[in-house]
Amino acid sequence: MLHAAFLRSPYPHARIESIDSSAATAMPGVHAVLTGADLPEDLGAQPNTHLFGERETPYYALARERVRYAGEPVAVIVAESPYVAEDARDEIVVDWEPLPSVGDAELAVADGAPLVWPDRDWPDNVCGTFETEMGNVDQAFDEADVVVTESYRIQRQFACSLEGRGVLAEWDQNVDELTIWTSSQIVHIVRDLLSAVLGLPEHRIRVLVPRIGGGFGAKFHFYPEETAVALAARATGRPVRWVEDRLESFLATVHAREQRVRISMAARDDGTIIGVKGDLIGDMGAAMHTVGYGPLWLTAVMLTSVYEIPSARVRARAVVTNKTPLGSYRGWGQPQANFVVERTVDRLAEELGIERVELRRRNFIPPERLPRKSLHHTLDSGDYRACLDRAMELVAERRWYERQAELREQGRHVGIGISFYTENSALGPSRMINEGGVQQGGYDIARVRVEPGGEVTLYTGLCEMGQGLTTALAQVCADNLGVHPDQINVVHGDSSQVPYTGYGTGASRGAAVGGAAVMKAAGSAREKVLRIAGHMLEANPADLEAEDGRIFVRGTPSASVTMADVGRAAYIRAIELPDGEDPGIEAVEAFDPPQFAWPYGANVAVVEVDVETGEVSFLDYLYVHDCGTIVNPAIVEGQIQGGVAQGIGAALFEALPYDEEGQPLFATFMEYVLPTAAELPRLVMEHQHTPSPNIPGGMKGVGEAGAIGSPAAVVAAIEDALAPYGARITETPVTPAAIVAMVARAGVASV
Repeated sequence: MLHAAFLRSPYPHARIESIDSSAATAMPGVHAVLTGADLPEDLGAQPNTHLFGERETPYYALARERVRYAGEPVAVIVAESPYVAEDARDEIVVDWEPLPSVGDAELAVADGAPLVWPDRDWPDNVCGTFETEMGNVDQAFDEADVVVTESYRIQRQFACSLEGRGVLAEWDQNVDELTIWTSSQIVHIVRDLLSAVLGLPEHRIRVLVPRIGGGFGAKFHFYPEETAVALAARATGRPVRWVEDRLESFLATVHAREQRVRISMAARDDGTIIGVKGDLIGDMGAAMHTVGYGPLWLTAVMLTSVYEIPSARVRARAVVTNKTPLGSYRGWGQPQANFVVERTVDRLAEELGIERVELRRRNFIPPERLPRKSLHHTLDSGDYRACLDRAMELVAERRWYERQAELREQGRHVGIGISFYTENSALGPSRMINEGGVQQGGYDIARVRVEPGGEVTLYTGLCEMGQGLTTALAQVCADNLGVHPDQINVVHGDSSQVPYTGYGTGASRGAAVGGAAVMKAAGSAREKVLRIAGHMLEANPADLEAEDGRIFVRGTPSASVTMADVGRAAYIRAIELPDGEDPGIEAVEAFDPPQFAWPYGANVAVVEVDVETGEVSFLDYLYVHDCGTIVNPAIVEGQIQGGVAQGIGAALFEALPYDEEGQPLFATFMEYVLPTAAELPRLVMEHQHTPSPNIPGGMKGVGEAGAIGSPAAVVAAIEDALAPYGARITETPVTPAAIVAMVARAGVASV
């Protein structure tokens, strides 16, 4: 096996005049140096989803002629060890011609801004615009008693999973077949996109995804390194391995989140919200990556959230800048939407003099009016008021308003913040997402096979990345087939073995869509098991029960056979099968959801702010939610705890700043600060259960829930704590320096 290292651009925008790799190639242990000039002429550009007239931003595995962001790969060096490869990288000489660049989306849309794609003959840096509306927005604002308007700045972050990305490619020259191991959430999409880029038939590509150490959306993407490492393996005739280091990951892994949102909310004096307008700018970085500007689009269409708002209008502009491309991160545009809506509802409550919880109650879509079409989606089921009321009961039970008053009398700055969210989960249906420009399905396919010894093999195209997916699917299969979960082996992450998965592992669809497919397949297999067992027991299959691998006559447990007995009959002793029954027990079923599923919940953050140092500490965190039917409570609670941790990181710590020309101002965890266990609260959590009518079993997603509503609650709590200083927080993260500056600007002595 050989090892790869990448030479990356130090400039945000530059023309590549020449690359001299002769000294690197001559080094002992170096097997190849590939540049953009060495790429096959017919190599395809890196693919992406094209939404709503999005302009083309073609980029390749290695930059050809021009780079558009610091960190863009320019050459790949293949050597006997990663150390030799890195030493050889230092010997490559590139003649650069730096070009004008821009590192801020608002500057990029200004007249006279440097063009990121001057070679595409664009008149500006807007690569896509989405507009939609419902109701009569102009009339709503004309008739409103109160209108509040606010502008928000949401920072650039990235998923930063514990385990970075890695690729290992092996190209069998004898049969022209590629085998690639990659840390990904999209086993079949990687295969299909490699096929499109390389011009290699899909059946000649095998993609293997091992259990990976976190994905959070960033590994939902198809990266230039996957293509480059595959080409390096073909060029050298040897397996080639690349693993990004942590420094490299800051620029090589897609970024996320960054938006500027201006929102106006119109209401009557009684608090009824009658209209919303939103204008959004998304900083997409240098090119449209795998998911295009999908996260920005989702922010735009969720600006009515769970509220019964009859009129809304949004415009979202996707803007390119000379920065690392933007992409997926847990929540996929929903944290931004929730932040601006919930903070604006708080502003409206203040303007109207209505208590903020009461204002939300008055505007929730009531349960009897669900399902209900919002600006774009159809919310399915739930009781939002009951959920928020239970959260406020917890606040009362823990005496937080009384304790807040007592602590404030002692001179401490304690705040309580509230937010309510809904989550777009169970991505599908296929036709709907195809109409939106996504060339993938929203379905999932599961295969269940009962083995001769009574064990069960479950094949899924979904990927395990630490979220407990294989455990949950084994539970669903066990419940529906009538065996113990320990009897089930889950096979995943191998495109040559597992059934095709329409959209991969993301969008909180593992249990809802994947689990529903498993339910159907296990149910079909169970029918055959009961037919065979009925023949063996001389009983009607309708009178049989299956539990923990034993099939028995209802009411007469002593009359039973085991799953092993049934397996033996199905595969080995045909004499024990009913007449006309085919050998084997195997079922393949697909599930394509008719609509999305919509979990929801309330966040209540209680914080204390040290106005001298700007430190924020958590005194409590209450979380009440409804994700429908819960398959595994421990997994659900872990998902929420982890999501809230990332939401707190967004509110307080994490940011990837650039200067105005697109030069990164970060390189390590000294600049990109992550929360640790010491900064995080232990959640007080309660579950409510409203099954989704769209999903067999009633499961709703939960993977992104914690990250969606938590930033708004935390920032609201800080603002409440700083009420004596008249704090108005409109951007994240709220760092200690930002807090100290707010207090200083207020010119009020500490109290």
